[in-house]
Amino acid sequence: MRVSNWSARIVSVMAVLVAAGVAAAGNVPAGVTGLWRFQTSEDKLKATVGTDLTTSNPENSTWMLGPMVVIEPGMSDAGVVQEMSYHYLTVTHNIGANGGGSYVNQYTVAVDYLQTTETALWNGHYYNSLFQTNMSNSNDGDLFIRGPSRTQSVIGTADTGYSTLTFDSSQWHRIVWSVDNSSFFRVYVDGVMYLDGPAQGVDGRFSLDPIFLLFADNDWEDAWGLVATAAVWNRALTTGEIAGMGSTTTPLIVPEPAAMSLLLVLGGLFGLSRRVGK
Repeated sequence: MRVSNWSARIVSVMAVLVAAGVAAAGNVPAGVTGLWRFQTSEDKLKATVGTDLTTSNPENSTWMLGPMVVIEPGMSDAGVVQEMSYHYLTVTHNIGANGGGSYVNQYTVAVDYLQTTETALWNGHYYNSLFQTNMSNSNDGDLFIRGPSRTQSVIGTADTGYSTLTFDSSQWHRIVWSVDNSSFFRVYVDGVMYLDGPAQGVDGRFSLDPIFLLFADNDWEDAWGLVATAAVWNRALTTGEIAGMGSTTTPLIVPEPAAMSLLLVLGGLFGLSRRVGK
């Protein structure tokens, strides 16, 4: 009976921990090399995974808002920074050359983002750069939100075309771009593919140096906005993986190795108790 009771107790403990382990496992696919949630008051650009971000405007700390609770529908994370037009964040992605070239050709970037202004109007449209592969920011950005208004936004570039689906960029959205320079340039909004753009070639336009810039453009075609999360992976995530990350109502949580290791240990103990019971 003692062995049976011991087994029952282990089963109960494992059930609780498995439930906790599911939460601990998170929703971040494998291959993440950088994750920033902007939740540390002392250093808002501190990395959860990877290397801390840097800003092009370190002298003006007032542009950094957070950590703070955003009392708006569709946002559950508590850490937010404000990105200001004319300034940007520098991302050290820690990915080695891949995809058959001398540069990074396969990767994924995600941002939880809300656009707060409409700027850089040209031919009846505003342009808001999310992403710049040029380390010196000396040419056009590489992914734009565009629209006659924020409520009728599309996303893309001239080389890939723009999405036919529209979204309201004045609301929170999880925007993800998955890149394989030999095959595709895909953009997702809240887990839905908005753009399936053509490949630009290995070591072509969308290939990465050791760093890239968020919210940068050489002639300031970028708007003000709020950013709650940024992340980067060392591979092109699949449509299913991106859909599984959900929208901004689901914070990006990385797996917790310690919790999963504990489950494995307890699993071994359970197996041992069963053998003793025999």
